[in-house]
Amino acid sequence: MKNAFELLIPHLTLANAGDWINLGDHRGRSLISSAQSGGTILLAEVEADFLGGVSPHIHTMEDESFYILEGRFSVGVGDQQLFAGPGDTVFAPRDVSHTWRCMSENGGRLLLLVTPGENFEKFIVKMAGQAAMANEMTTFAAICAIAESHGMTMLAQPTKLGRVATQH
Repeated sequence: MKNAFELLIPHLTLANAGDWINLGDHRGRSLISSAQSGGTILLAEVEADFLGGVSPHIHTMEDESFYILEGRFSVGVGDQQLFAGPGDTVFAPRDVSHTWRCMSENGGRLLLLVTPGENFEKFIVKMAGQAAMANEMTTFAAICAIAESHGMTMLAQPTKLGRVATQH
């Protein structure tokens, strides 16, 4: 039986290829999926609206790296508050709380590298389904349950997350 690395083949993602997943105030598309990398990484392009981003949370299974393409982002990692712009990279290791928010009025773009990628990719698919069904019944508790099923802990309720969360 071959292992995942023996099954890997070179892959090209064209500049405008891939489906965007809408998460309310930000959206992303996979450039290299976990399936294409044997589960080792997920590389995604993320577009964020002004003040779009994610609430503080902790991953227990993966690290995240953010490479800023356009705009300015406020990124909290542990007790550090970092401000990153085009060309800057921020690393958020597993088991350390982190959050990010786009601070540019015209929005921003970043590359997201998740290692390993498979669990996080499944989480995002479930969150996109939650966003698509968003209504008054969608609660922060529902988001927390999805996160917990993927080894993540949400630390604070979203302050601006499109229609994904409402008060519970």
